[in-house]
Amino acid sequence: METTTLPRYKKSIREALIILLASTLLGFAYTIVMKKGFFATPLTGSPQASPQNTVAPEFISYEEAVTMFNSGTALFVDARHGYDYKLGHIKGAINVPLKDFELAKSPLATLPKDKLLVTYCDGAECNSSIELAQKLSDAGFTNVKMFFGGWNEWQSHQQQTER
Repeated sequence: METTTLPRYKKSIREALIILLASTLLGFAYTIVMKKGFFATPLTGSPQASPQNTVAPEFISYEEAVTMFNSGTALFVDARHGYDYKLGHIKGAINVPLKDFELAKSPLATLPKDKLLVTYCDGAECNSSIELAQKLSDAGFTNVKMFFGGWNEWQSHQQQTER
């Protein structure tokens, strides 16, 4: 009985090694075709997309957002979907949904690059404001802030809103 189990055992190991080798090769082929992982192409291109030339947007607190709002120096940019924006937003904010962001087609296209912009979305459970702020920074805007508390925190303090 030992002689028949030994070849089966060897056959199982051989099959497992073949599956492992095939999956590894398939994984490498995928990363080559998709240009991901080891085979990712380095980011090159326009100087404005270069990390050396962009200023990383910074987070601001609720208190800082209120100060900027009350001073009238900041333009609040709502990164949420248009539907959510229409249901309510920070008074005077413009809607630039992250999923549809194209600078040339947005209301931000004609603004000076040093305009103070404050991006926001729903709050801690939403990262759209972070991604939009980075895109704006990459597009050359030099004074971009992120209000991470966003719409939820603004509403909870009963600040000025509009529909």
